[in-house]
Amino acid sequence: MRRQLQRHVDTLADTVTLRPNLAAASPKTRSDDAALARRAVATAWVYMSCVVAWAEDHDLVRPLLRRSPPGLSRTPESGAIWLVRAFQQLGAHPSTLWLIHPGYQPALWAGAPSAAASNDLIDWWAAEAPSLAYPATSTAPGSISGWPIGDLLPVVHDNLRAGNALVQTPHWVADLILDLTLIPTVDEFRDEHLIRTIDPACGTGHFLIRAIDYLWQWWTTGTLPSRSVTGRPPLAAGAVLTPVEAARRILASIDGVELDPLTAAVARLRSTIYIGHLLAAAGVLPAPLRLQAIPATVAPRIAVGDSLLLGRISRRQYEAVHPRLAALPGAAYPLDDFAWPPEPDPARPNDPR
Repeated sequence: MRRQLQRHVDTLADTVTLRPNLAAASPKTRSDDAALARRAVATAWVYMSCVVAWAEDHDLVRPLLRRSPPGLSRTPESGAIWLVRAFQQLGAHPSTLWLIHPGYQPALWAGAPSAAASNDLIDWWAAEAPSLAYPATSTAPGSISGWPIGDLLPVVHDNLRAGNALVQTPHWVADLILDLTLIPTVDEFRDEHLIRTIDPACGTGHFLIRAIDYLWQWWTTGTLPSRSVTGRPPLAAGAVLTPVEAARRILASIDGVELDPLTAAVARLRSTIYIGHLLAAAGVLPAPLRLQAIPATVAPRIAVGDSLLLGRISRRQYEAVHPRLAALPGAAYPLDDFAWPPEPDPARPNDPR
């Protein structure tokens, strides 16, 4: 699958037409810059097709890549438009619209591949590409958790792997760490309403998803067994809450921060859908789950930014280090109470602010 996805990136890149302002910024004397820009566009489009195919495999959105829905037909000239329609469906929820926001994925808006290359990609998803849906096991998460699209992000966007050290954590490693940290915390603070956790470099949300799973089991069943650590008795005799209250507490307990906007957007999508899935499985939301049917109150707290600096330095200082992130819309979504520290007083150079 990796080879096939890279083949489609190569095919699309050869056909990408850049937006006029970007093409003008890449004159013939800088053809390498234009080639890199076209490849970035192709990479964005191919990865988004992976996310759409995963969503379609779980009936979260209307099928457009795996098959054509009744009453709609794709023509040889409409391939790129068809892909855009598919991408737009991922923005149906306030927490997931960032995945297609130009601030989070500028390359997605920087150009478009040809209709023929787009149709070739769609035909591959419809006829040859493997399913991205598989069930959970007693130890491993099912695909509805978004594990496939998390793992595919550094496969398609190899610059994130090389430049941002985006390496996905195996589920059993996440479980081992949560067994050794979260379970003792739950035991110690079992009478507290919230179990506050934070992943300061959350990537696509592998740890967040598993933490959601742990807390959901604890608050809906009153028990919590270890998943990787053997020989330890499970926690028991916890308060059993309604699914709605359990989801509310999870949303108030789980926090993530990620430096790369696209990666954070993927984590937001995964967390939103997984909590929606848990509510649907509990009968709170209608099944099969649809992305647009997940309440807007399901808003995971995943911020975009530098977790070593956010909240510790002023906005002006932060802009000097991360100019793009400081101006990014929704970077602290939905942390409405976030406030930048005051600016340093130049008359007091030793002021700790």
